[in-house]
Formats: sequence, structure tokens, C-alpha cells
Amino acid sequence: MSVALVLVSHSAELARGLAELCQQMAPDVAISPVGGDSDGGLGTSYDAIDAAVRTQLDAGYEVLVMTDLGSATMTVEVVLDDYSEGVRLADAPFVEGSVAAAVAAQQGSDLAGVESAAVSSIEAFRPPAAAAVAEDAYQRTVVVRDADGLHARPAAVIAEMAAAAEDGVQLNGVDAESALLIMTLGLLAGDEVTVSGADREVVDRIAEAIAAGID
Repeated sequence: MSVALVLVSHSAELARGLAELCQQMAPDVAISPVGGDSDGGLGTSYDAIDAAVRTQLDAGYEVLVMTDLGSATMTVEVVLDDYSEGVRLADAPFVEGSVAAAVAAQQGSDLAGVESAAVSSIEAFRPPAAAAVAEDAYQRTVVVRDADGLHARPAAVIAEMAAAAEDGVQLNGVDAESALLIMTLGLLAGDEVTVSGADREVVDRIAEAIAAGID
């Protein structure tokens, strides 16, 4: 079963903007932004949150809910008391967690996997640590062609491609299945990047996409 996201913020503009960002990285994922109180001001609305969750469940999705602040979380917890299954609230950073969750949902992860991706997004706040590359790993070094570098959308495309590898793929030593970790590398147009892994076909596909330009 596919996973949809409900993004709950005190600000309608923030919720819509984050949904737009996530949608660029995960175009096939159903995402519902819910922001503001019932009068259109800052705050949260029980009815609006409940309607968004119910709409996605009725459409056949499982649902992961993301929140921005504590009071939004409390409102969502009250809403979810009425649901026994198929919906979860993620304890994760709002922006980074939503992006990571959207990419995981785009890759076909189940609800537990999408939630795990959101929770693990806290790693984006730490400097990326290069993992050891196996001596026998296949490697390709190419130059980033995209004018804006490996920003959100190219990173999401690479992450989706990397998910097809059985034994994992690394980009300059970080897990290429994580769009957030790719973005923390800060790779700009003209920078060299090394793609490595045991799956030669996937490594070649990613390297050639970067060299040709993704966005």
C-alpha cells in the first residue's frame, strides 16, 4: 500500500511551501498540506487535520503525519485517537523529515520505512561522515553538470536510482539513497563526484546522469 503525507504547520504558507518542495522531489506521492487555524490565522485546526487524514485513508493510502511545533503535535495526537491503524505521527524534524519521508515514499517504502526515513533525517544536522569504500568497489568519477549543483530534485532522482542497487551505492562516501545526505555534500556545477558500489550497472547509471545533467 502506498504512503501519503499530511504536513501540519501553524502557518498555511509554510505547509504549502514545504508540500511544494516535497512534491518536486516526490512527484508521485500524495501530499496534503494543512496549515493555520479555522479562521485563517496562525494555529492548527482539528477539523482540517482530521479531514486531510481521512481523505488520504479513504483514497487507499496509509498516512504519515508530520508536524512543526509542539501544539500541532498535540492536536494531531488527539485526531489520531480516532484511528486504529494505517496512520502514524512521526517524531522528526518538520522540513528535513518531510523531505526524507517523501523521497522514501516515492521509492515505494511502506509506512514503517517512510517513518524511519523521517526520523533518521536528524542525521542531516550532522556533518556527513564518509564511509569506508570497499577496496574492490566499482567507482566512477564525473563532473557535476547541473547549473545549480546537486540540489533537492537531482538529489532525489539520484536517491531513487541508488535504491535499485542491492548492496548500496555511495556518493563521495555518503549513502546515495539519502537525498538529504547528498545535499549536505554541497556539490556545485563543475565539482567532481565519485560514485561507488558493487552494482556496476547502477553506479554507471548514476554517474552518467550526473555527467549529463539531471535538472
